[in-house]
Amino acid sequence: MSPEPRRLRLWRVRAAQALAPALLVLALLGLSPAARAYHTDEEHRTDDTAWTMQGDKMWRLGLFKMAVGLGDRIDLGTYTLLWLGRAPNAYLKWRFYSGDVFNWAVQASYARLDTASFNPDVAEPPVFAVGSLSLLSSLRFGSPLELSNAVVFTGVRARGTLDTDDLAGALRGGLTNIQYVGALEWRWSRTTALVITARYLLAQVLDGRTQFTARPDEYTTVDVYADAQENGLLNFRHAYSIVPAFVWSWSTFNLELGLGYGNPNVPAVNFTLPRRYLIPTLDLYWTF
Repeated sequence: MSPEPRRLRLWRVRAAQALAPALLVLALLGLSPAARAYHTDEEHRTDDTAWTMQGDKMWRLGLFKMAVGLGDRIDLGTYTLLWLGRAPNAYLKWRFYSGDVFNWAVQASYARLDTASFNPDVAEPPVFAVGSLSLLSSLRFGSPLELSNAVVFTGVRARGTLDTDDLAGALRGGLTNIQYVGALEWRWSRTTALVITARYLLAQVLDGRTQFTARPDEYTTVDVYADAQENGLLNFRHAYSIVPAFVWSWSTFNLELGLGYGNPNVPAVNFTLPRRYLIPTLDLYWTF
């Protein structure tokens, strides 16, 4: 046998050895399912909708939320930014009805903020407890369009001692907040969607009477009762906001950017501010 065929055979063996890992990777990719994007019939937005995480994506890690899917109909999560304020919190969402056109869900959340770490000199620092209950529905008009509606009830209870330059004394009271939230989602492609979120404040009033025991100085004590009908800062209605945003979703990463106008709403505690501003939105998270 001549040397040339031997060299050719050796070259082929070395080429096969070099290509074997690449061929193996290509074969595995051919056998594995394609990465699923966010905007599919199986995967939906879970913010302000009746949908929960389902399928093979059961975790969410993001800038504002972390959640885990317990099956296809229950999400258990927390609002991450509240933990920066040392406020333990959690929410539970249950999609109790699933259909081709309608989906229905309820969501309950709770947060507790103890201001002891922020007010070390106060004998009884204020403690705020926030609980909310939401009823959500999502209506599918077809593959590209979906309308979600929600009614959100939020209650806030506060108890403790205030400590400011102008007013120091006992605090006991509560706040009730009822909102309507609507979200229209229009999917433009597999990775891009336009979402328009509207929020309307049905009621935000003090519960009955909120009591302050003011002590302007060490010799004076004044009992102050703020009636819900007389407090214009909290007892206002008809506040609203409209925020259009684009949502981009790839196999795991999701990005939302938007700009709207209206009365800003504080997430998680659902407190609506009395004045209107431009409202920018930003969210990013991973689902896997």
